[in-house]
Amino acid sequence: MVVGSKTFIPKAPPPTAEPGAAVELDKVRLMLRDYRTLYHENPVGTNAEIMKTLMGGNPKQARLGPPEGQTLSAAGELLDRWGTPYFFHQLSSDLTEVRSAGPDKTMWTSDDIVTK
Repeated sequence: MVVGSKTFIPKAPPPTAEPGAAVELDKVRLMLRDYRTLYHENPVGTNAEIMKTLMGGNPKQARLGPPEGQTLSAAGELLDRWGTPYFFHQLSSDLTEVRSAGPDKTMWTSDDIVTK
């Protein structure tokens, strides 16, 4: 997107040793973008609450998720490729950080994959 003389590029996941995981996380980011396009804000709540909203539990009954090839836990949480629920952190009404625990399946370690 160009504003004045500056070009802004949406943030995508950083390069990682797991390129497939970065692609999957980017699909989650795009799913949130699609919701934001419809409602001018991000869905809020826990992983399961957000997924319920994105799967039709919204005023327009729009089904925006889960992203193709990604699965939900029995509790309705969106899972990363290692079977760990993503962590959604609402930074503002239009910005959500999404975190995958990465291959070690432990949040807040050096192999986490994060996007905004």
